[in-house]
Amino acid sequence: MNNFSKEYILKENFSNKKNLLVLIGHLRTIEYLIKYHKKFLQKTNSDLIISTWRDEHCGSNLINKIKNTLKPIYFEVEDFNFNLTVNIFGNLNKFDLVFGKSALSTRSQVYKIVKLENLILETEKLQSKKYDIIFKSRPDLFLASEISLKLSDAEIIFESTIGDWRKDRSDRFFFAKRSRFLEFIKSLRIYGKKSWDAESMYPIYDTLPLQEQFIKYCCDKGNFITRSILPTLRVWRPKREPEIKDLISININKFLKKIINKKKISN
Repeated sequence: MNNFSKEYILKENFSNKKNLLVLIGHLRTIEYLIKYHKKFLQKTNSDLIISTWRDEHCGSNLINKIKNTLKPIYFEVEDFNFNLTVNIFGNLNKFDLVFGKSALSTRSQVYKIVKLENLILETEKLQSKKYDIIFKSRPDLFLASEISLKLSDAEIIFESTIGDWRKDRSDRFFFAKRSRFLEFIKSLRIYGKKSWDAESMYPIYDTLPLQEQFIKYCCDKGNFITRSILPTLRVWRPKREPEIKDLISININKFLKKIINKKKISN
């Protein structure tokens, strides 16, 4: 998947930072979360790559604000085309017809993740360095807690603030050491077409996001070691900055999730 373009490189932002954050997906409410992304970059000593889709949120003012504040080393805006996903999942089939928008969303999101392999390798080559830890997140993801950088070379860390760890893995936020991260996203490409014909990939309709079941499918097929975390985190929908009441609500839900997880383990 060789679609790296030097026109999106921002050499003036090259640095000696040892880690990398990649934000992929629609920009949506990122303008209200910029200070949180900036704090994350500072706390984790990370460079930034952004790969987004062209839509009503991609105005020049917002893009310039992001570039000036977050200083990404690579910032691309793509036009979505179904054909971009064919190399991963194959042509339109019965799976797409059954799950409609959910299948299309999974195709577009996984395409963006798989593409990261080339973006990472090319940006590393231009800087003559290799990153230590790589984080994948979303532009519209509100992350308010610090993340521990203590992890083994073998494991992949997934946030598990919603959903059922026994059945899914979140594509919202995950990270790993560089070699494990690259190995994992390669697996998404390897298992894409196989999953689209596998009965085990058919989710409980309307209760389990398709892309999260696909991520779990690839973790299982590739025998990846995964570990869950429960950070203060939420996909941010309001068109305003987060407030204290939002942090309280998120942390209450996190507390309840811990209780639910303990009950499932004990049973």
